[in-house]
Amino acid sequence: MADIVSQPWFWPAVIVSVGLPLALIGLTELHNMLARRGSRAAPIVAMVRNYLVPVAGVLVLISQPGAWEGEGTWPRVIWTIFGLLVIVVTINALNHLVFHRAEKGSWRDRFPTIFSDLIRFVFIIVGVAVLFAWLWNADVAGIFAALGVTSIVVGLALQNAVGSIVSGLFLIFEAPFELGDWIDAGGVRGQIIEVNWRAVHLDTGNGIVIIPTANLAGGSFTNLTRSSDPYAAVVDVAFATDDAPLRVRGLLVDVARDIPLVSPDRDATTSTLGGSVYRVSIPLQSPGDEGAVADAFSTRLWYAARRADLHLDGDLTDDWNTPSRLQDALHQIAPLLSLRPADAEALASEARLERYSVGEVLLRPGIVPTTTRFIIAGRVMLGIPTEAGFVQVTELARDDAVGLTALTRTPTISRAVALTELEVVSVPVTVLDDVVRAHPVLAREIVRESENRVRLAQAALSAVGESLGPGRSVFG
Repeated sequence: MADIVSQPWFWPAVIVSVGLPLALIGLTELHNMLARRGSRAAPIVAMVRNYLVPVAGVLVLISQPGAWEGEGTWPRVIWTIFGLLVIVVTINALNHLVFHRAEKGSWRDRFPTIFSDLIRFVFIIVGVAVLFAWLWNADVAGIFAALGVTSIVVGLALQNAVGSIVSGLFLIFEAPFELGDWIDAGGVRGQIIEVNWRAVHLDTGNGIVIIPTANLAGGSFTNLTRSSDPYAAVVDVAFATDDAPLRVRGLLVDVARDIPLVSPDRDATTSTLGGSVYRVSIPLQSPGDEGAVADAFSTRLWYAARRADLHLDGDLTDDWNTPSRLQDALHQIAPLLSLRPADAEALASEARLERYSVGEVLLRPGIVPTTTRFIIAGRVMLGIPTEAGFVQVTELARDDAVGLTALTRTPTISRAVALTELEVVSVPVTVLDDVVRAHPVLAREIVRESENRVRLAQAALSAVGESLGPGRSVFG
């Protein structure tokens, strides 16, 4: 036994036969753990397990005295393979530690991929040269000299092209934008969806525009996302010269405030341009919402201007809001008010016909309504804004009323939003007071409907883990 242990091949054989399986098992477990975590280090561990460790085992065996006659070529071939594997594993490990694990926003995270690729390429060339000079006694000085001369010649021939690419790379390294930002470059506006060493890809909503980074580096562009104030959609509108400017500007702000995509941190601002033309700036949550917000604003303004008796674009006519249509609407709601048709017609001097666009708000929380609106056509969603979001309570339709708390002079906590184009008859609270005094049964109906809506609100809030506070009313 002592003779075997003293043999020069014994301990290397033990290391290979015992250590190699244990190393492979350990590396396999480490690889599986990293793979489950989705780590980018898993392929590096797999390379060590599959290639580097087995080649190292072969080297241990053939490097023993007497294992190979003379220096031989095959040992140097295996050493060359081992050296190349060490270079590749080392470079990949350094790349993972330096760049892949970089904190978001750090210089390592912003470092352009092309630069890291070039650095890896240089390390590979130098490592291979050192390896061949050490194992094969190769003269690499001449090769480096030739590569240097060639690089100078190619650099001079392509200096313009290379210069533009380098300027673009430095632009990326400076990081004046990042994925998801909105930029305006030479009249092209879009959201950045990809950035590489050659170009920036913008999603304009009507296709993908590819802008070379060199163009951005050599010109000017606007980052719409990085601003202290929200990006604003600007809309110019005209009214009749007889419309009071302050009323018009107040209407513009009110219409803009209720558009969902508008920034909640800023109110719209207006200015008078002269000639009955007004400019409204609407702050947005995202520059990409500009088209949708401008469309919603222009649509809703048409309805709001007619309700306010203002004349958008100088239009002084309204063929829809006619006395005969109002009489028909009053006949429709007469049973709701416990009135005969002839009595309902007497309300024509006080009642008004109104139309609302989809998404317009009829009722806001915390407001005491001054009118009650009876739905002639269309649908309304009645809900309660909470900290968790908007909770829908019920849906109102033809012959339902919005603003029941007008009679009790109670602030409502509900919000009413038009789901479709909506036609209503608006009856002032002073008129309803007279109707209730003449017909007390109407008061009982209103109380019954109010209590029903309270129950619906309690059920809706309970379904989302909320509750209706004591003493609060949700009469819509």
